[in-house]
Amino acid sequence: MTMEKVQDILTGLAVVKPSTHSAAKAYDASIRQHLASLNSSTSEIGPVVLTKTKEILETLDPSLHSISYLFVLQTLMESAHSDAPMPVKLLLDATVNFLHNFDPLQTRYVGQSLRILLEKVGSGQLFSASTAVELLDAAILRIDPTGSMFTSTHLMLAQLAHNSHSVEAALSALDRDILFYPHSLNTRENSVLCDPSLPTTSYITTQTGLTDPVTITMVLEYNHLRGLRYITRRDWIKAKEAFEQVISHPIKNRAVSKIMVESYRRWVLVALLGQGRAPALPSYATATAQSAYKISGGAYNNVAEAFTALDAEALKSHIQENATIWEEDGAWPLVHEVVSAYQKWQIVGLRQTHQRVEISTVREMTLNAETGKMSEDDDAILTLIRQMMEDGMLHGSSLEQDDSGIWYLAFSRDSLTEAEFAAQIAQSYHNIESISKQYKQMDDELSSSKDYVKFLAREQKRAEKDGADAGLGFDSHIEDEDLMSGSTYRP
Repeated sequence: MTMEKVQDILTGLAVVKPSTHSAAKAYDASIRQHLASLNSSTSEIGPVVLTKTKEILETLDPSLHSISYLFVLQTLMESAHSDAPMPVKLLLDATVNFLHNFDPLQTRYVGQSLRILLEKVGSGQLFSASTAVELLDAAILRIDPTGSMFTSTHLMLAQLAHNSHSVEAALSALDRDILFYPHSLNTRENSVLCDPSLPTTSYITTQTGLTDPVTITMVLEYNHLRGLRYITRRDWIKAKEAFEQVISHPIKNRAVSKIMVESYRRWVLVALLGQGRAPALPSYATATAQSAYKISGGAYNNVAEAFTALDAEALKSHIQENATIWEEDGAWPLVHEVVSAYQKWQIVGLRQTHQRVEISTVREMTLNAETGKMSEDDDAILTLIRQMMEDGMLHGSSLEQDDSGIWYLAFSRDSLTEAEFAAQIAQSYHNIESISKQYKQMDDELSSSKDYVKFLAREQKRAEKDGADAGLGFDSHIEDEDLMSGSTYRP
């Protein structure tokens, strides 16, 4: 086959941005015809791609010819296992170009090939870990700009970012709230994949190949790794939220896994660091989970209780007595952070009763958890307060010195300017609109789920029989149902 003929086939798909359902159907037919043409000519196109690689790639634009571009990349990577010479730098540059610019509508039709490419990137076969993390992060959000659908690529990204200490490059995806999981329910066999209005649950499926099957273990590990990454950034609140998703996850056979226990222990500590008090388990956490955490996290719970009760001596004692536990659990760094944060949160708490307080009074009213006593002098308190200001713990507050040289900590009033208030209102409106769309999608998914409909019917019968609220039983049953696949869990 001539070079010109190959170029004609590879660029044969006329790119369309469908704005109506009929336009999407027509584009869908064109894409499928293009795929058929590529598949029927693979043996003839392959040799030309290998001998004229540079010319072929220059002919293609990954944002317009995504399917063909991916076809070429796949051909080149498969040739790497043969004796044929391969232009490595050209391949790597083309891969970067593709992952930053591919058309997400076209790639829905070649999901398996795209996922395999992402797996090669994530495995370290092609790029350094930091580059691979950046590419995976970008690709995930091109496939799903909302970042709300969990995929097998998410876990690969989290693992790679954790192992390579490249968390910053992964934050665009890791920061997104996961609302949906791939499943086999509601699969629309006749779906027009290139329809821009198609919800993520209809095109990110195992059938399209954009994700491998997702398991509970994968979801737990993903959120646990997110929590660890936020710890390295000292983002205690986000770490708490990530670990909370692990510890409150529906469980099978009333069994709390090891990773859930590990997350619980860190959840307790980061809550102290982020909010200055012991956390409360979510109301939907099962009684079994609560009991398990109470037993397995006893030492951590004791620390949290002493911290919240402002009992410096008890806090110091609990930390010293359980040194072996902190060592075995790898929790010493966080425990040290908790010790350092104890006096800081006492200072923050003074905002509730003081508008302006003398530094010597701050010293007298707060205790150091390392010694269980007051700080030695006012200079130590001044140094601590300045550090807190740098860290953002005393936002808007200031240190003031009067004419006699006495230092004061002045707390600001939490007031907003008119512009700030307007910005908050606008953001709130945007959030409500976004949540409304997500709620509707969730409602549509559940309403068309046979398992969920059966559950509602079962609960209605139970309510009619004993007068119970049909909505109260869902949390107690959910632990036995795999909502990601729509099937019962199997070990």
